[in-house]
Amino acid sequence: MITGQWNPHENQKDNRGFTSIADIVNDIADRALGGFDDFTDDCTTYPRTILNWYMSEDCPEPLNAEVYQQVMRDNDERVYRAIWRRIHSRLT
Repeated sequence: MITGQWNPHENQKDNRGFTSIADIVNDIADRALGGFDDFTDDCTTYPRTILNWYMSEDCPEPLNAEVYQQVMRDNDERVYRAIWRRIHSRLT
């Protein structure tokens, strides 16, 4: 890779640069919102479904990193509420 060239496959926030648990929770909620489809997904079941997937063994990268997994294990209701709020704030 040429120095200074942008690589679209790398997210600069992945696994680093977080200053608090709230930053990680917000990052997880943002990623979940990115996969939400207003027409096909149910806004009442999607937050729990996506959180269960993110906590499973076949979750997508970088969410399989220990920093994300630790936050989801220790703060699963907080992450759930953050995802729920993001979805409902987009719908209203």
